[in-house]
Amino acid sequence: MEVVLGVPFGYDASNEVKKLLEDFRNMVNFCIDYAYRRRVTSYARLRKGVYDEWKRRWNYSTHFCHSACKIALAILKGHRRKHKDDKPEARKLFMQLDPQLYRFYGDKIRISVKPREFLYIDLKYGEYQRKFIDAWREGKLKTGEITMNETKIVISFKKEVDLSNPKDWIAIDINESNVTAVSSNPHILKIETDLRTIHTTYFNIIRNVQRLRKFKPKTAKRLLKKYSGRRRRKVADECHKIARNIVEFAEEHRMGIIMEDLRGIRKRIGYGRRLNRRLHSWNFRKLQFYIEYKARLNGLPVIYVNPKGTSSLCPVCGGKLAPNGHRLVSCECGYENDRDVIACLNMLRMRGAPLPLKALHEPLTVEVRGRDENL
Repeated sequence: MEVVLGVPFGYDASNEVKKLLEDFRNMVNFCIDYAYRRRVTSYARLRKGVYDEWKRRWNYSTHFCHSACKIALAILKGHRRKHKDDKPEARKLFMQLDPQLYRFYGDKIRISVKPREFLYIDLKYGEYQRKFIDAWREGKLKTGEITMNETKIVISFKKEVDLSNPKDWIAIDINESNVTAVSSNPHILKIETDLRTIHTTYFNIIRNVQRLRKFKPKTAKRLLKKYSGRRRRKVADECHKIARNIVEFAEEHRMGIIMEDLRGIRKRIGYGRRLNRRLHSWNFRKLQFYIEYKARLNGLPVIYVNPKGTSSLCPVCGGKLAPNGHRLVSCECGYENDRDVIACLNMLRMRGAPLPLKALHEPLTVEVRGRDENL
């Protein structure tokens, strides 16, 4: 299986690059106008219909026309999905280039602007990007499409991985303040997170800033941008740390990963105003995404199971569980444990993995902030 990951690089945009970005935006809007007026939804029809006029307007490599058609159709599709009938417009300066339009050298790229005319761009990168450059030079990675705007170039790196069916699995239960993982080999990981604290802290800060809007709108706007961005970066950093801990452990023992399919959970749960805010700031999907792509890059399969009954049914007999203290639940058969651990056990049972019942009272804790990774 091929896994693709986009890696951002910085660069300084020259006047030639800015001119190219502006022309590409005009190409996309030209394709949008043609497809909108003629109700074209097929890439082949759009490409054939605009090609002659496109050649008369722009003297660029033909592949620019291909990319503009693809982006135009994607914008139209997203616009129709929002049930809007008016014609959309591309406003931002960006473009996507397929591998035929550029060449990657590690520290720079060469863009084929016109036949036998090239544009060289020096890339800015750190230790994170260097790992991908070194793997590319060793032949472990290939490059795909690139996306660029005025400040960044995102290069797609491709890797062939073998997602074979592993012997052991690890089930992951994601909660607001912790992540619990139980494996079939057996191990238990309980990772305490700061995600809920981060959201609560910045919610209070942003709410206080919003009160300034009536008196100091410019100051409020600047502070809202500052603290919203800071919250977003802190959440992303925390999710990356949690995902890295879990995937490194799973890779060490070559285990597949099982997670709950939580799509639409906010609509299924009845909640009040306060819980509404908490659930909409719960980053379960972001964390699942980070775990999934890091796992697939390391050749670990990831599957999702139906979350129905994972926290309310006994993993031993299938009976209904009842609360028995703080986060403890018990069954009539005598089985008792933490509800998060039980959710993981039920996910393992759904996958058909053996249940590590004998090792359930020997939890293994991983502190993300303390970097305690002696697993």
